Amino acid sequence: MNQGTKRKGRIIRKIVLLLMAAMIVMALLLTIIGVVRVTKTYKELFEDELKVATYQLEDEFSNEYDGDWGLTADGLITRGNIAFNEEDGLTLNDEFTDQLDDMKANTGIDYTLFIGKTRIVTTLTKEGSSERIVGTDASDAVVAQVLNAGSTYLAEDITIAGQLYYGFYVPLKNDDGTIVGMVFTGKKSAVIRQATAQTILVMGGLSLLILLVVMAFAMVLDRKVGNIMQALCKSLDKLAQGDLNTEVPAEILSRNDDLGEIGDNTDKLTRQLQKAIGASIQLSNDVRKDGESLSDSASQASEASQQVAFAVDDISKGAVSQADSIQTAVTNTETIGTDIEQINRSIEQLSGFATDMKDSCTNTINALNRLIEQNAQVLESVGTIDQQIRSTNEAVKNIEQASNMITEISSQTNLLSLNASIEAARAGEAGRGFAVVATEIGQLADQSGEAAVKIGKIVSDLVTESQKSVDKLSELTEDFAKQSEQLDATKQDMFQMDEGVRSVFGGTSDIATRVEDLNKAKENLAGIIDDLSAISEENAASTEETNASMEELNATFSVINESASDLKELAGKLQQEMAFFRL
Repeated sequence: MNQGTKRKGRIIRKIVLLLMAAMIVMALLLTIIGVVRVTKTYKELFEDELKVATYQLEDEFSNEYDGDWGLTADGLITRGNIAFNEEDGLTLNDEFTDQLDDMKANTGIDYTLFIGKTRIVTTLTKEGSSERIVGTDASDAVVAQVLNAGSTYLAEDITIAGQLYYGFYVPLKNDDGTIVGMVFTGKKSAVIRQATAQTILVMGGLSLLILLVVMAFAMVLDRKVGNIMQALCKSLDKLAQGDLNTEVPAEILSRNDDLGEIGDNTDKLTRQLQKAIGASIQLSNDVRKDGESLSDSASQASEASQQVAFAVDDISKGAVSQADSIQTAVTNTETIGTDIEQINRSIEQLSGFATDMKDSCTNTINALNRLIEQNAQVLESVGTIDQQIRSTNEAVKNIEQASNMITEISSQTNLLSLNASIEAARAGEAGRGFAVVATEIGQLADQSGEAAVKIGKIVSDLVTESQKSVDKLSELTEDFAKQSEQLDATKQDMFQMDEGVRSVFGGTSDIATRVEDLNKAKENLAGIIDDLSAISEENAASTEETNASMEELNATFSVINESASDLKELAGKLQQEMAFFRL
């Protein structure tokens, strides 16, 4: 399509039509979903309503009279062999029929009482008449489900007397649980269809109304927005024709929506084009002038490149000398690495010695601790022995005092024995027996005195030996105390030695770490020197390449002189092209 061809399509109208189509589809989908949901809801409501009504009717029938259900040969219902209500004079059939009619009038639901599978009382009538369909039987499916299986039965479209019903069946039982019939409640299926149809009409009408409102809004939007878009297209068409004096209408710029933003951006584009094209025209003039000066500058640059070539040659010589110096540094670095390895081996040996010393100090301290504990135990035992010897010494002294008392008692006893002998001699024959006793007492006193003397000597010797033991234990206690002090001092010295060994061990570990860092630094330095060596070689090669490049650069400057002339011609053509735009 050519640039000037007019396009008749309007994107806003297409968007509006697309929106309307989407609204129609959405309305149809919502209507279909609504109809399905409403139909399901109506059926559930009818089902619940019928279940409540059926169970209520079954409960009333079961509790209204006592006794079992029955049926006479004339077709009359009996409860407990009663077929009449004596108060009203009605049969149970008529009474139940009146009840069902009243309930239908209030609820709109049809009711039926089955005895067996036969309808005995019902509100259902034949189509087009008021004749009740009593005496008819239920379908086989209902009989099998309700009477035979004892379950409830829900039928959505069951045909009764030529009409479709939505019905619910419940078993009718005697007091002993025996199933004797059924209770039915139902409504015509047409009621549900009528309610569903009304819902479809309401929802369809609402959808149509919403669609018409959307169509009216779309038409207004198409007309209003279409005019704005045409105004913007006219402004852009002027820009395409080179007229940079075009302006966007103020009513578009004042809008706060996307169209206002498009108009604002179009206006900004116009301003930017005005600046850019004006600058381009000025630039074309400057390019022509600069082309002339470029030729002169190229000549001067050619002369400068010659001087650069000489400088590059000097740099090449320096790069060769630098490569030699770096090779010497590589050799020195390898020597440093050998020395570091020797130091590292010595540190490993020193670390092993420090570890052995640390272990020996630990073992010595442990032995000293055990020796100190044993010394303390021996000292405690010596103290106990000293206390026992002192107690024994005191007991010996008490024995000595008792021995002295025995000696004094023995002397007094001898004196008494002598006095008794004298008194017995005076008494003559009467005192002879007393004299014998006095003699025995005197002998006993002599023996006691001799024993006391022996005890005293033994006690004296025991006291002397006990005192020696006490003195010896005192000396031994002092020796043990001095030994404990020496052991404590030795333990402190070993603690200090252990701390010193630990310090040495920590120092060797720190030195090993630092040597390892130094080794890494040496490796990094070697890597750097290798890199420098490679760089110096590359520099030497690069300088040779630079010399060749400088020669090529001189040739390039000649080409630049020719290009400067071409640039002047291009600047003239650019001015002709810029004349298309009108500022």
